[in-house]
Amino acid sequence: MPSPIRVLMTGDDLLEPASRILDPIGAVIETMSGPIDPARMIATLSAKPFDAILVRANPPLGAAVLDAAGPSLRLISKMGAGVDSVDLAAATERSITVMTAGDANADATAEMAIALILAIRRDVVRLDARLKAGLWDRGRYTAIELRGQTLGIVGLGRIGRRVGEMARALGMRVIASGRPGAAASAFAGISTVPLDQLLAESDIVSLHCPMDASNRGFFNRAAIARMKPGALLVNTARGGLLDEADVAEALASGRLGGAALDTLAAEPPKPDNPLLTAPNTIITPHIAAETAATMERIAVMGAENVVNWFVRHEVIVDRVVNRAVLPKLKGVSLL
Repeated sequence: MPSPIRVLMTGDDLLEPASRILDPIGAVIETMSGPIDPARMIATLSAKPFDAILVRANPPLGAAVLDAAGPSLRLISKMGAGVDSVDLAAATERSITVMTAGDANADATAEMAIALILAIRRDVVRLDARLKAGLWDRGRYTAIELRGQTLGIVGLGRIGRRVGEMARALGMRVIASGRPGAAASAFAGISTVPLDQLLAESDIVSLHCPMDASNRGFFNRAAIARMKPGALLVNTARGGLLDEADVAEALASGRLGGAALDTLAAEPPKPDNPLLTAPNTIITPHIAAETAATMERIAVMGAENVVNWFVRHEVIVDRVVNRAVLPKLKGVSLL
């Protein structure tokens, strides 16, 4: 009797939908809840062998963690799109496949980006606070509408494309660029331009690129200096893309007209983070993708990737009594 596939799942909030996919192949799932640091990952992976890690909430998966897992670990399946917490080079060296559920959160994150664009452009939060403080601004306040404004999208992947579609429906001109040093692919109705041109022409810049060593902190004083005075920044990608001190300084001086951020470099933020007191700034707690439908999708897609990989590699064919219970295999994102 072959041993079952052993899956380590970081976080237990999505165990039920993941189990629906993994139980039929006889997988054994062990969950880790609460804060997870490298030392805890190393201890857990050293204690017993795991064939796959089903990743939720971005625990650190660097070279030392992967070494602790040993040769049994063959797959890391992300329940989401970002892989900045995974050392991809170390995984490749150890023949560990990394897969994502990139399609699962695109719509929800794009909706949140548009919500933040509307909120910061139309002063929703500030006007709400002023009214509740007894101030009535009607008659002396004039807004700027989105129609005719230029939205610059940095990173034209699944989420960036959806944001572009929605923005065009609102009458915006949309331009896009890839991450620094990379070209963006053309997409219907969206012009692709160099990053410097995007910064110079955009009334609002919205970040949707993955983060790695090549672009960490790229949105800094130099990038802001290339933007229109008073332009707005929206970030629903990764907080580490920003030099937060430079962004806070630009907000305080008015060089940046405002910022709407769903992610920060350190989460939750420390009390001395300068963005917490920066003017005309909206910050939400990294919840762009946190809808009920998205959570279901990322768990199912992440678990389907596990099944898909082990079926492709003929590891579990003989372990499944009824092949009809296997989820329909879908196209997956291989890194």
